[in-house]
Amino acid sequence: MKLITDPEAARAVRPRPAATTLVVRDGVQGLEVLMVRRSLQASFMPGSYVFPGGAVDTADGAPEALRLCDETAATLAQRIGAVTQTGEQAAAFAVAALRECFEESGLWLHGPAQASAGDAAARHVLRARLLAGEPLAALAQQAGLALATSTLVPWSRWVTPLGLSKRFDTLFFVAGAPPAQAPSVDAGETTTLAWVHPPVALEAHTRGEFPMEFATVRTVQSLAPFAAGGAAALLAHAAALRHLPALLPRIRVAPDGQRIAILLPGEPGYDEVPLR
Repeated sequence: MKLITDPEAARAVRPRPAATTLVVRDGVQGLEVLMVRRSLQASFMPGSYVFPGGAVDTADGAPEALRLCDETAATLAQRIGAVTQTGEQAAAFAVAALRECFEESGLWLHGPAQASAGDAAARHVLRARLLAGEPLAALAQQAGLALATSTLVPWSRWVTPLGLSKRFDTLFFVAGAPPAQAPSVDAGETTTLAWVHPPVALEAHTRGEFPMEFATVRTVQSLAPFAAGGAAALLAHAAALRHLPALLPRIRVAPDGQRIAILLPGEPGYDEVPLR
């Protein structure tokens, strides 16, 4: 993505709210996380492996969607909003995370109070209708399904650096894989999916065999300490987090306008990068 070098134009690009879900499970090697590969025709991060996610839509925060959540708006504002500094907007982030996860991977996340999410054939029909543009809340209500925001635990918050033509303010959640469901690509935005063991994904990325962008790499690195401990240890750790400030990387740019490095707060040179 081309850098915007004009400071005024760079500041005019406001980050759009977005949500991403790290669906985790225990595999043969230990912790595994679901990743999908974006289409080569995608307008954002084409060809990269990412976690299911996307922009928050207006409908995600609508009253009809919030009424179907298995948590109250007040609970969401405290459990997620206070931790991530998103306040009352936390509910919309959470609903978007559920919707995008279902759209891009076919997994309908559900809590223990909801024994299942119907059979595979029923979920396939629901997903097709969602991808065709029908609102998630209406579909969930017709199917008698709750929007299980309680399955989502905040993990991190990333804001795309200034200077890029597309910017997002993204909440990353972790969630346990729903039993008896098999993920599948949507054959539009996502073309491949894989359950990956974090150390293996990082090694493959270093060899140039598993393309990931900066925030995705850092997120996979954050999972590595739990690689042997498994999904339960990761989810317990996430649930204990009480403060997740937004991470705003800065781009160090050469005199010719080419990107040199992406830096995080606390890293050498971060404070020397001029704000655009």
